[in-house]
Amino acid sequence: KRGHLHPVSQVQYDLEDLFTSMGFMVLDGPELESDFYNFEAVNIPADHPARDMQDTFYIKDRSDWVMRTHTSSVQVRSLEKYGAPLRAIVPGRVFRNEATDPRHEHTFGQLEGMMVGKNITIAHLKGVLETMAKHLYGPDTQVRLRPKFYPFVEPGMNGEVTCFLCHGVGCRVCKGTGWMEVFGAGMIHPNV
Repeated sequence: KRGHLHPVSQVQYDLEDLFTSMGFMVLDGPELESDFYNFEAVNIPADHPARDMQDTFYIKDRSDWVMRTHTSSVQVRSLEKYGAPLRAIVPGRVFRNEATDPRHEHTFGQLEGMMVGKNITIAHLKGVLETMAKHLYGPDTQVRLRPKFYPFVEPGMNGEVTCFLCHGVGCRVCKGTGWMEVFGAGMIHPNV
């Protein structure tokens, strides 16, 4: 019998189709990343906790190279290559030196999206996020954005969706809140 794609690959390809239908390019970047692109270029200073050895996989004898901790490094690479305006998503694996538990893993898939252009607002961001959430979790899914700090966006937001299992009533999966945190978001920081 023939096999099938891994569920993570299936979701990735499904989201790539969704975003390309909205005019986004699908980009890729290196998993082994320089300190500059992984941290400096996305406004993460030298004293930020993400740079600690316990959070990041550094390459032995090469402290200026890491396994990428997020796909945000491709923001700068793509802006250098394509300039603005730009609509792109960056799906890919990221690596963090974390203890494995039901909500954490040292290697996981991430999908980053960005829109750069004149008159892009948080309303555009929220509309894209709602479209994606309804596509992934169903047409009744609601999105909630709450303020949160991320060094590479300003303002930054924590994105939550109504729980796909209990539909907002509250269960063990959503810790009784009816909401699940599924993404960080924000407007690209001017320093980036």
